[in-house]
This record gives sequence, C-alpha cells and structure tokens, in this order.
Amino acid sequence: MSQWIWRFGEFEIYHNMILHQRRQQYGFTEPAVWKIYAPEPVVRFRKTVVTEGGSFTVKACGDHSLTVIDEQNSRIEGAHYTGVQKYGGRNKIELRSGKYTIEIRVSNSETFPCIYVDGVIESDETWMADDMSNDWTPVGTYKNLSDANRPPEIFSFTYEPINYVTRNKISGGVLFDFGRETFARTRIYNLPDKTVRVQFGESREEALDAEYSIIQFEQLPENGVLQFIPYAFRYIFISDENAGIEAEYEYLPLEYKGAFRCEDEVINRVWEAAAYTFHLCSREFFLDGIKRDRWVWSADAYQSLFVNRYLFYDQDIEKRTLIALGGKEPFKAHINTIMDYSFFWIISLYEHYMAYGDEKFMRQIAPQMDRVINFCLERTDEDGFMREKPGDWVFIDWATMDKTGALCGEQILYAKALECYAVIGSVIGRDTKRYAKKAAMLQAAVIDKFYDQEKSAFIDSFESGKRNITRHSNILAYLFLPCTEEQRKDIYEKVILNDDIPQITTPYFKFYENQVHCMADHPEILEKVIRDYYGSMLATGATTLYEEYDPAMSAPEHYAMYGDPYGKSLCHAWSASPIYLLGCYRLGVRNTGIAYKTFEVRPQLGGLREFKGQVPVPGGFVSVEADEKGVCVKADIKGGTLCLGNDKYVLEKGVKKYIKWFPEQ
Repeated sequence: MSQWIWRFGEFEIYHNMILHQRRQQYGFTEPAVWKIYAPEPVVRFRKTVVTEGGSFTVKACGDHSLTVIDEQNSRIEGAHYTGVQKYGGRNKIELRSGKYTIEIRVSNSETFPCIYVDGVIESDETWMADDMSNDWTPVGTYKNLSDANRPPEIFSFTYEPINYVTRNKISGGVLFDFGRETFARTRIYNLPDKTVRVQFGESREEALDAEYSIIQFEQLPENGVLQFIPYAFRYIFISDENAGIEAEYEYLPLEYKGAFRCEDEVINRVWEAAAYTFHLCSREFFLDGIKRDRWVWSADAYQSLFVNRYLFYDQDIEKRTLIALGGKEPFKAHINTIMDYSFFWIISLYEHYMAYGDEKFMRQIAPQMDRVINFCLERTDEDGFMREKPGDWVFIDWATMDKTGALCGEQILYAKALECYAVIGSVIGRDTKRYAKKAAMLQAAVIDKFYDQEKSAFIDSFESGKRNITRHSNILAYLFLPCTEEQRKDIYEKVILNDDIPQITTPYFKFYENQVHCMADHPEILEKVIRDYYGSMLATGATTLYEEYDPAMSAPEHYAMYGDPYGKSLCHAWSASPIYLLGCYRLGVRNTGIAYKTFEVRPQLGGLREFKGQVPVPGGFVSVEADEKGVCVKADIKGGTLCLGNDKYVLEKGVKKYIKWFPEQ
C-alpha cells in the first residue's frame, strides 16, 4: 500500500517548527527560546524497481521533476543519454516491462518536500532520499499516512463537537464554562460590528482577568463572527452578552489500552484524570502542557515515554517526539538549551529501543544521536566532567542546589547517556567500546568526587567546599549509578526519608522520587502521595492535573507560577505519572528484555486491599487482578514470569495463573 514519504526527519522538523510558532501570550505570539530547525527545500527520492509494465501516478508537496532510467538500456555517450526519460512535472507515467530507476526531485520552500506514488510503483519505506548532497538514506514515513488526498503538510487530527455546560452573563459580557479542561477550535458568533475581547482560561479567574489571562484577543468580527485555532481552556469570556459559541475538540484518536481500578475511588479518579491529562498533551508530539508552552521539552518527553507505555503503547508519537527534539546540522546548542535535556534525549533513545526493539529506527536516528553526543564530548572538560558554558542552562529541577563547577546530577546523567549511546551503537553494528569505557570511568569519577563518606550521601558540588546535599543528586545516583547496596540503603534512609533535607516541590522530580520509594520496597508511600497530592488537587475542582500544586494554597494563589498570576499549567504531562507508577509498581508489569521478549509481573498491594488492570504489550495485554487472598495474571504473549517474593511462576500465553497468597505476607 502506498504511503506519503519524505526525507527522514523532515516531517517532524516541519511540524515541530510550526508548533513552536503557535504559542500565545497576552494576545501576541511568543517565539521559542531555543534553536528551531527548518526542513530542506529540495529533496530527491529514488527507487529501483522491476515491473511487468503499467502506469503509476505521482503526487508531490511542491514542484516536482520526474526522471525514469531504463537500467537495461541506458547509457551515456558524450552529451547524449539513451534510456533516460525526463517527464518534468507530469503526474501519470506509463512503463513497459523492465527494470527501472525512478528519481523524483521535489522543491518546496513553504512546507517540506514529500511524495505519494501509486500504481505499478508505490511509495513506501523502501525508497531512498537525499538533500542534494548525495547523502542517501531510507525515507521517513508512517503507515497511517496512506491517504493520497491527505498530504502530511497538515497534521491529521480528529474533531468532535463539544458543548458548554453553563452560560452566565457577567458584567461586561458572558462567561462560558465547558465543564472541564479541553483543547478546541472555536467559532464565536452573533457579535456586533465593533472590537470584541475574548479571554480563554483554564480557571474561571483567568478567563475573567482582562490583564493577565494568558490567551486573550481583541479583534473586530467579520460578519459577526470570530474564529480561533485550537487553544486550551475550560472557560471563555466574551465581551458581548449576546455572543454564542461553537467548539470542536481537537485530538489524536489514541486508544486507551492501559487500565487500573481499585477499591479507593480517589485513586481511581486520579488515574482517570491522569489519563485524560496525558491524552490532551499527546498531540503531534508529547507536549509539556497545552496552554502556556505547548512546546516540546526533552525531559518532559522522557517521562512521557513511561506513561505512554502503560496507557497507549503508541510507538509513532515517541518516534515523532524524539526526531523533532534531535534537531539537524549544524547542532550548536543543547536540546532546549538545557544540558541535562541533551542527556535525557539520548537516554530516551535507549528506553525507546528497549520498549520496541526497532533497530531500523535506531539506524535512522543515529546521525542525530551522533551530533548530540559529539556536541557533548566537545564541551567536556579535561577531568571528564561537564560544566556550564555560555548559553547553557544547568537545570535538573526548580530547586536550590549548589551548582558551583560540575553539578553532580549533570555528571550522573552524562555518564548514563554515554552508556546508552554505547549500547545503541552496538545494536546497530558499531564498535562503541570506547564510549562504554568513558561511561564507566565517568561513573567511577562521580562516586569518587561526589560521594561524601562522612555524610553517606552524594553532594551537589565538590568544588565549592559546601558539601551541600539535595534529594535530586541522590535520587539520580540511586536510579542511574552503579551504587553498592549499602550506598543505596544510605541514600534512601539518610536522604529520601530525612525530613531535614528540603522536600521536592515539583511533580516532575516527584516522578523520580516515587520510583525510588517503590524500588526501595516502600510501596505504601505511593498511595499516600496519590491521595494527599493528586487527590487534594482534584478536591479543588481540577479536571486535569497541574504542573505543580501546593495543598496549603487556595485559588487564585495556586494558579500562579513564574511570576505570572496564571502562569501555571493546569494540564501538564509530567503530572500523569500515576499511570506509570500504578502500572509498574502495583500491577507490577515490567519489560525485562527487548520489546517484552521477557517480562516480569511483580504485583504489590501496597496500601490497597484490591486492584485490577491491564498493561499493553506487543501483541496484546497483560492483565492483573489482586486482593488480600491472592493474585491472578493472564498474558497474551509468552516470555512472562510471575514473581511473588522469592517464588517465580512461568506465565503461559493466554492462560490465567492464579496464586492464592503472597509469600511475603
């Protein structure tokens, strides 16, 4: 079956470029704060085929010129070519039986060059493309882009009419409440022939604030109508009390494959809100949030990979996101300008490979991976550590850290990135032993320089002399360094469980801290976090999960962030982590091989009495039910092992396995 094809990466680069031009703030476009790449304007496509003859048609995004080379009869004599037929921009070509090389050159400086070929020759992943530099590589394509009449220049979404729940006249206009956070295009009608203000809000307070609502417009209607591209909102204020409104929800029709239910309705509501939140943020790429940024951030995407695998298990959105973040030549700045985000991107490639086993994709994205790792190596100091250079943002999290010189967390992630780069390189047939050696040497250097024997913990900086300890460096050490069991135990008891160490305040880093709690065999903490943090968030009336939340605050105070009264995203992808945590550490389903060739099921009740759910895997699902009497597991694929305490049971494909009790109880 024919598909639209393009030079690998150009589809993602183009849509990433367009996406980053759509952010609105106070009625103005807010340009991206990092380097944005653009697609190549001219691309060649080529394929050699053997055919019995017939016709084929060509559609192109842009101007095209087609050449057919008869491989059995072509030759060059001076300035004369035989067996080479040029058809220019003709769309339908007839061929006799034989062996031919088809070459199609496309020029498009407005979107990006791509083609659709159908008939006796079809466009698919077997074609090659280059950017006129003789750098021929396999084309990019997605199987769902097979409709000749829907070119990939326009990203394909699904639309569904949605209605407001209430319409209330407010002093100076009318306020519409759609009942929950959404992302929709709108048509406002029955307007006067004068300037009208429209204020979108994730909260009622934001929609009514003419000065500080993030998404706001003041425009003159055309024939009584204003229309807006999709934005995030729950409430919309219009400065005319006679206004009417129509809205269409824009979304990707992703299938909810993961599931979780338990006896605690608060946790069930959190799971459902997390799933809806994550779906809203899963679009062309994984977005951080749908209102304020609508941008693609590498570390946000890293966490989204884990949530995706326990909810959608959609490989294509991961590929699109990773390609878009990887950029193009020349690569001259860290991804999102943030040092740790370059490292997280490479680690994400490794996680993607482990989840899907897609060697072809690893080969295709390898040039981007090379550019990022080489950029990092060029900025490495003589002692092997990475330190801030002009233009870098050393982040890790919104927290006070001692960032003097080399920051511990950055070195841990750098070492892990080198290790992951070496593994991927070996998978695609490269000799990457020197990178594995660099990773091991850097890990050893981190332990030597940053592990404080007296405090039994990792310090942020060995160069300042302050010996400052944060949860962040120690959590990353626990997750990514080859620490001894004694070191892990000390980290957990002397840092993670130590209330004297400043608490983590963002759901972003709580993701990692909750991982550590579960890995350290303190699973009951997970339910407490979900109930106390996310449950209290929902108790305020939230319909999606916030970027950050302080239960001690009340509206409108808890909408503020970054010095802006409504700067906080009320629908943020990294807050969807309960999907992953409950799937991985309650249902206990974990990939232990490549693409679930082997996997474990380690269910734990934690702070629950019973639960049931399923996790998507290649070829089906793993379903788990547990209560205080026992556990029942059914896997649609082979390779699984049910682990209860020290006891292990082989899971047969399609056969339910029931064990009456948990050995540890």
